[in-house]
Amino acid sequence: MAVTRGFAASVIFAGVAVGLAAPATATPTMSGHYIQTWTSPEGRSGSNDWYVTPCGDGCASIATTPGGQPIARAWLVIGQWTMDTVDDTLCSDNSRVPDAIAAHYAWDPNTLAGTIQNTDNVSACGDPVGFKWTNTLQLRQAPSGAGAG
Repeated sequence: MAVTRGFAASVIFAGVAVGLAAPATATPTMSGHYIQTWTSPEGRSGSNDWYVTPCGDGCASIATTPGGQPIARAWLVIGQWTMDTVDDTLCSDNSRVPDAIAAHYAWDPNTLAGTIQNTDNVSACGDPVGFKWTNTLQLRQAPSGAGAG
């Protein structure tokens, strides 16, 4: 019986050693210049330049100008990039309301497609505090030499 237990233990440890020797999957990273495009439920859309710098394992620092002050950090959480910002809003009468919108971004690291869940922090542009809507999001690596737009 001792031989059987010893053999079983050897097989288990050999299996663990093989499992540990398997190649590790790399954590997705983002780096470089991206074009961020959003589309509202009404079909309005816009785009921004994002300049992304890795800031650690599963971390990306996002700026809107090359080498500029980061607007936020994105984190890889359960297989999705996520980022939270507080943004101004521009009303149809061209008035700007500062820090009016809390935005939660989430996108797939492979397709770079996702959503932006928006919530009004203040009454703005005729919408009440707490008004919510979701925009679609698409990121694309900018072509080499593309400047801020």
